[in-house]
Amino acid sequence: MAATAAFLSVASTTSASAAYGTVLSAETTGAFGDVYITYKSHTSLSRVDFRSVDLLADGHHARLRLNTKRDDGSVANWAWRYNYGGKGAQPTWKSTLDDPRGVAQVRLQVCRGEGNDILNCAYSKWERNAYK
Repeated sequence: MAATAAFLSVASTTSASAAYGTVLSAETTGAFGDVYITYKSHTSLSRVDFRSVDLLADGHHARLRLNTKRDDGSVANWAWRYNYGGKGAQPTWKSTLDDPRGVAQVRLQVCRGEGNDILNCAYSKWERNAYK
């Protein structure tokens, strides 16, 4: 995971200066996820609202996270959110995101896993930051 000079905070904030928000979603065998994001600037998201859904009673868990493309084209993989609740569980998380290296684009990664192993994944489309 990329953590150099960047962080994903656990606190939720709102911003009157936010330009726009968008919803990203992805589904793979056993897992669905969506996220509502609001851009604050070229380097931050003022709102990141995740939801994970476990679709199968198969003993595996669902997980999701954001991937961002920075100004230099490198990809940052942010912290996982894990859904251990079993089939039908839909936990949610609220967060923000700041990366001084830039947030040029954002996408959602949704996976099904077992322990530290990832079994299968799906990705949303890349969403361009209007501040870029």
